[in-house]
Amino acid sequence: MFTALVVAAVVVGIVALFVVLFVQRGREAIDTSPRAVLRAYLYAASFAGLVALVVGLSALLNWGIATTVDSDVIYGGTTTPLVRVCPPAATGCVEPSPEQLAQAQRQLEDQRRRQVGEELLRGITFTVIGGVFYGAHWAARRGVVGADEPRSGLRRAYLILGTAVFGLATIVLVPTGLYQLLANAVLPVAEGVYRPGIADSFAPGVVSLAVWLLFLRLVVGETRRSRESA
Repeated sequence: MFTALVVAAVVVGIVALFVVLFVQRGREAIDTSPRAVLRAYLYAASFAGLVALVVGLSALLNWGIATTVDSDVIYGGTTTPLVRVCPPAATGCVEPSPEQLAQAQRQLEDQRRRQVGEELLRGITFTVIGGVFYGAHWAARRGVVGADEPRSGLRRAYLILGTAVFGLATIVLVPTGLYQLLANAVLPVAEGVYRPGIADSFAPGVVSLAVWLLFLRLVVGETRRSRESA
């Protein structure tokens, strides 16, 4: 779910920013100068870097929950025994040996440790690369746009787009994650029923909520400044 939202956000963001680039001069000629194209690229790349940063922070939050609470909460699990034992009065059934049970338990623990380790590596990789990518393009954007950035149509489109995309992600992912978390904690689970994890919903929703509030604050600030200068 989160991956699909990320891909859709990047595609919509790049298209929307370039549309603003081509129509921002209204009735005048379309602005396709190299500087205008560069500005559009810097805003689109900044948005892509921010999305990568959100993915990384979400993975780090998943890793934190998995290591401090329970990995089954993040990745899901089942109450089915690792190795099936013989039911009462069964014929022709061989009980698993203690060595088989211990081996099955070790395999499950190794799988869980690998999942947690992959989550940490994914979080570090996306956070570092996304942060560097976003920071570099943000600095370049400030240098290219400069003092005109607060009045830039691309900046307004960037803020509105970020507010809409991360607001949509928040309203979809946070309730989904909370529902899955409450369902696993409150509802009884029969043996053999798989309990889905919250890796793709809760942590991405929490991070998206924080980013959405930041974009919303910037949009409100821009609106107030526009009214004061009008």
